[in-house]
Amino acid sequence: MYTIGLTGSIGAGKSTVARYLELRGYPVIDADRLGHEAYRPDTSCYQQVVRVFGNEVVAADGTIDRKALGSIVFADLNQLRRLNEIVWPAIKQLAIVRLQQASGVQGCRVVFFEAAVLVEAEWHTIVDEVWTIIADTSNVVQRVVVRDNTTELRLNKRLMAQISTDERVRRSNVVIKNDASIEDLYRAIDQQLISLHHRIEGGD
Repeated sequence: MYTIGLTGSIGAGKSTVARYLELRGYPVIDADRLGHEAYRPDTSCYQQVVRVFGNEVVAADGTIDRKALGSIVFADLNQLRRLNEIVWPAIKQLAIVRLQQASGVQGCRVVFFEAAVLVEAEWHTIVDEVWTIIADTSNVVQRVVVRDNTTELRLNKRLMAQISTDERVRRSNVVIKNDASIEDLYRAIDQQLISLHHRIEGGD
C-alpha cells in the first residue's frame, strides 16, 4: 500500500482533485470527515473541546457547533492553537486506522489522505509522499468568496492561520498548479498518476 497526502490552502482546489481521484477509483480519506468523527459526543476530543471553549460551542442537539467554534478560533490564533492541540492528535489516530483498513482492501495499491493542514499538523509523517495543490492568491480569493459567501477580510484571517504556499511547496514531493481550466487540472493529475505508478511499480 502506498499512501499520499493531498493538501493545499483553502481555495486551491484540493477537494476538486480529491473528487476526481475518487472518480478514477482511488480511495480518498477526508480529514474533515475524520474531524466530524473526532467531535462526536462520545469521544474524549469532544469532552476536551467543551471543557476548554465552553457550552457556547455546543449545538442544541448536543454536537459541536463548528460555526460557533470557528468564530472563536479564527478570531484568536492562541485559541486556534489550543483547539489544534486537542483535535489534531485525534484526527491523526483516526487517519492511521483508516489507512490501515485501506491496506487490507484487495486490489487497492494507492490511497490518498486529503487534509488542508497535512503539514502543519505533521500528518505528513504517516504518508509516503505529499502532493500539494497551489493557486495564485487572486484565484483563491475569487473562488472562496463566492463559494463560501464570505468577505475578503474573513478569508484573509483564515489564510493567515495557514502556512505559506512556499512552505507547503518546500515540504512537498509533487506540486500541481491550479490556475487554468478544470480540464488542465485533470490532465495534470493524470500525468502525476502515470508518474506515480512508474515510481511504485519500478518503472523508468
